[in-house]
Amino acid sequence: MVIKKYLMTPGPTPIPSFVNISMQSLIHHRTDEFREVIRSCRKMLKEYFQTQNEVAIFTSSGTGAMEASISNTMCAGDKIVTVEGGKFGERWGKIARSYGVKNIPLNVEYGDYARPENIKKIIDSEKNIKGVYIQASETSTGTFHPIDEIGIMLKKDYPDILYVVDGITAVGVMNIKPDKWGIDMLISGSQKALMLPPGLSFISVSKKAEGFMERSKLPHYYFDIKGELSKKDTLFTPAITLFLGLQRSLKYILYEEGLENTIKRHDLLARAVRESVKAMGLELLSKKPTDSLTAVISPKDINSSNIVRIMKDECGVQISNGQGDLKGKIFRISHMGYIGKPDIVMAIGALEIALKKLGYHFSLGQGTKSLLEIFSNG
Repeated sequence: MVIKKYLMTPGPTPIPSFVNISMQSLIHHRTDEFREVIRSCRKMLKEYFQTQNEVAIFTSSGTGAMEASISNTMCAGDKIVTVEGGKFGERWGKIARSYGVKNIPLNVEYGDYARPENIKKIIDSEKNIKGVYIQASETSTGTFHPIDEIGIMLKKDYPDILYVVDGITAVGVMNIKPDKWGIDMLISGSQKALMLPPGLSFISVSKKAEGFMERSKLPHYYFDIKGELSKKDTLFTPAITLFLGLQRSLKYILYEEGLENTIKRHDLLARAVRESVKAMGLELLSKKPTDSLTAVISPKDINSSNIVRIMKDECGVQISNGQGDLKGKIFRISHMGYIGKPDIVMAIGALEIALKKLGYHFSLGQGTKSLLEIFSNG
C-alpha cells in the first residue's frame, strides 16, 4: 500500500513546489546576478523580521547564528543571563561556556515561561550582567516566552544590557516587534516558517549590538557578523540554491500571502490544534503555548513514541516525539510554514486513529469535530 507522507514536525517543515522550483538552477556566487539576490534577500528579511536593523545571513543551522551572537559580542569572563526552559534554552549556556563566558541560568520548569521579575532579580543580585539570552519559542516544550515584556523591562531599567532572542521557530509565525521591544539581536533559521530546507540562519543586529561587537575579544572566523554585513557578497561560499529559494519564499510571504495574513494563519491553526487535542481529553505541556507547534502530554500508560510511530507508519503523518527527558512523555505537532487547514485535519484524524489503536478511551471524531467547528468559523 502506498502511503502519502506529510511532514508535521517542528523543523524541517514542508517546502512549497514554487520554492523547490526556484532552487533547481545554480549560478555563480561571485557575480552581479547573485549580489542582487543577496541584496534582495537582505532587504526583504528586514521586512520579514519587522525591523530597521540589518540582517546577516549565514550558511549554517540556526545554532550557528546563536553561536555568532555570543562570539561576536562578548568577552571571556563576561556574565550573561540564559533563560533555560528546554533543550534549546539550555544550548545558550553550553555555547557561552565554550567561549569562557559565564552564564547565570534562569531555570524554568519545562512548559512554564520566564517572568521579567525573575530576570530582574538575577541582574540586580549578580551585577555587571552584559546580556540576556532567551528563546522566543522554545521548540522542545511548545512554549512562548513573553519576550515583549522582558524586552520592555530591559529597555527601561537596564539599557546597557544586550538583549538576544532566538526566534528560530517564532519569526514569521508570531507578531514580533524587535525594535519596539528593544531586541538587539533576533535569530531565525530557514527550515521553519520560511518554508526552506535547513542550511541558512539569520541574525538582525541593532546599533547597540554593533557597539558590543566593537568591544568583543572572543575569537571567530566563519561566523563574522560585521564581515558579512560589510560586503555585497558573502564572506565564504554560500548555499546558493537556498539563497534563491529564500528570495522566492520571502516574496511569497511578504507580497503574495502577506506577513499579516501569514501570522493570522498560524494563529488560527495553533488555536485549532490546541482545542482539538483538549476536546479529546489531552493536556498541553505549555502554560503559554507558541503558535509554531503544540506540545501534548501523552495519556497515562501510553508512550508517545508509539503515537509517533503509528501516525507515521500507518497514516504517513510525521510528527515529533519529546526530546531529552520528555521523550516518550509528550508529542509535538507543528503548524508552521507551508501548512494549511487540510493538513491539520489530516494530522488530528491520524492522531485519533493512533490513540484508538493504543487503547485510549475517548469519543472517536471528537477532536476532528472541534477542529472543523473552529475552521468553519475562522
